[in-house]
Order: sequence, then structure tokens, then C-alpha cells
Amino acid sequence: MTILKKISEIQMTEEMNKSYKLGFDQLDTLVGKVKSGTIITIGARPAMGKSTFLNRIALNLLSEYNEPILYVGLETNKERLALQLACLAKDVSFRDVFNDDEKSKKILDEFKEKNYELFITDDCINIDDLESLLKENRQIRFLFIDYIQLLGDDNANNSIERVGNVLNKIKKLANEYNLVVILLSQLSRNVEYRLEKKPQLTDLKSCGNIENVSDIVIFLYRESYYSKEAKNDATEIIVSKNRYGSVGSAFLDYDKMTGRFSDY
Repeated sequence: MTILKKISEIQMTEEMNKSYKLGFDQLDTLVGKVKSGTIITIGARPAMGKSTFLNRIALNLLSEYNEPILYVGLETNKERLALQLACLAKDVSFRDVFNDDEKSKKILDEFKEKNYELFITDDCINIDDLESLLKENRQIRFLFIDYIQLLGDDNANNSIERVGNVLNKIKKLANEYNLVVILLSQLSRNVEYRLEKKPQLTDLKSCGNIENVSDIVIFLYRESYYSKEAKNDATEIIVSKNRYGSVGSAFLDYDKMTGRFSDY
């Protein structure tokens, strides 16, 4: 049902007025504070660390605000994702811990002691399931999705239509439930076949209407991955679209052993 409201009847709620920093100084200067209803898409080619970057943002938000996060992990099971987050919080290598049951339990138990408002699901594979989860858990303030192309829609006829339908529904849910949505997206392989390897907004075109629906689009790029002559191993965080702030680049150090991103 469509609702018509006179301008004098429209009020900004407390939830709508809340704003959040992502936890990296250079990036926050570009992006500004993020408000509810915002959809942030993070895209990168493989080996750039986009899942780890998403996890770092989740930890930053939990550490600073500890408001409820629903993390939809579609690439790995919830136990492994929880351990990945716990290792990242401790700045230890996930690879070193994963095959050691005693270390895994210790690090995960220490992570649990922080009492973070973090909820993880690995079986929410359909957009209708996600909508039901949010209806039942209206306290959720942040929605993380890794990654958007894996979220299904029973009414779609092809992959592009599926992503489009899912994103349109997520936009509606973000506004309805006052969510900040941060999601990962695949990029077109065209990046690998051109001289300029930095991701561009056109690299999202083959993935549906991601660019149109997103309020902020962030790409990760590391020159050293493509060139041995690169002067440093910093990760460039490219803000290519920003409805509410600036575009440009920030730079982060990346520790390959622990997966830690930190201000450059």
C-alpha cells in the first residue's frame, strides 16, 4: 500500500539520525559518517582481501558501537567465519590456528567474551529467507553479505535479473528497518584483460544493477599483485561512487600473515 504524507508530517527518527564511521581514518575522511538506509558495495578481483576487509569493518563497528550486526556468510560456514573474525581480532594467522583444535577453541572463547552483538547465518540463501530473518530480528542495525551474487531469488529467470531483484529488495529492507548494508560483489573478468587493472564502475555492469542501487561503491586494488616493480604493498581503497561524500582513494597497509588492514 502506498502511503502519502504531507511534508509537515515527516519526522526524522532517532534511528535515522544515527551515523557511523567505518574505522579507517583516510577512508572515513572520504566517505563521511554512514547513516541508516545506506548500501555500500565493496568489489575486488580475487586475492585483494575483500572478505578480510569486510570482516575488519565488522570488527571496527562492533568495537566502536556494538550495535547488532547480521552477517550473511554464503562462502563459508558460520563456525569457520566466527574463527576468522576471532583470529582477525587477535591479529593472528587463521591458517596457523585453523588446524589446531586447542588454539581454535581458545581464540574463539576469548572472542565470545567480548559479548559482541554479532549474529551469523550461513544458510540464508534466498532473499525471502533474509526478509523473514530481519522481520523476526528488528534490532539489527547492520547487514553484511558475503557475497551478493550467492543470494538467491526464486522469481528470477537469469543471474542478472536475480541480482537485480535481490538488490531492489535489499534497498527496500534497508529503508524499512533502518539498516546500514555492506555487501561484497564479484567483478567482471574484463579487469584482467586490459592494461589498467584498477577496477572501474563499468566492471559492475555485468553483475546487474549494483551500481545504481549502491549509495557508495568501494574497490580494492593492490598494484604489487600485478607488478613486481610496485614501490609498496599498500592496498588502495578506491571510492568510485559516493552519494553523500567525496570520491577518491585511501591507502591501507595489509599484513598477509594475519589479514590485518590498518591505516597507511
